Amino acid sequence: MLTTLLIGGAFPTSASAAKWHKGSPKALRGNFQAKRTSSAEGFGAAFTLIKSRFEMGVSNMPVQIMSHLKYKKIGKHLYRLKGHIAKNGFILARNADYAVYRKGKTFACVDYGYYKKHGFSKVNHAKQVKHFKNGGPILKRY
Repeated sequence: MLTTLLIGGAFPTSASAAKWHKGSPKALRGNFQAKRTSSAEGFGAAFTLIKSRFEMGVSNMPVQIMSHLKYKKIGKHLYRLKGHIAKNGFILARNADYAVYRKGKTFACVDYGYYKKHGFSKVNHAKQVKHFKNGGPILKRY
């Protein structure tokens, strides 16, 4: 029995928070909607995250659909999410890299390069919703 414990303890485990994982983390999945930033917008930014796809929609713009997802946990409630955005209308195909934050029903998503310099400052945080709504309050920035 002692030999089994010694041999079993000699091999390191392969699970690591710094490792890239396929898909999206369960902690981030759901539907989220931010407040509008101007009266010209019909609805605030909408985000849908499922296992294999991340969709970002802003009023008056084509939906950005990111697939081939992989993620890495980079902090408490904070993930780095990479994938490929497909061409849709005037949205060009490209690889994308985002920093995504979720704590409770609060969600924020920003380009990873911006996050490295500024964090989540000046980011319109979204709230978890069951159904997306048109209209709604306008976020006032002073």
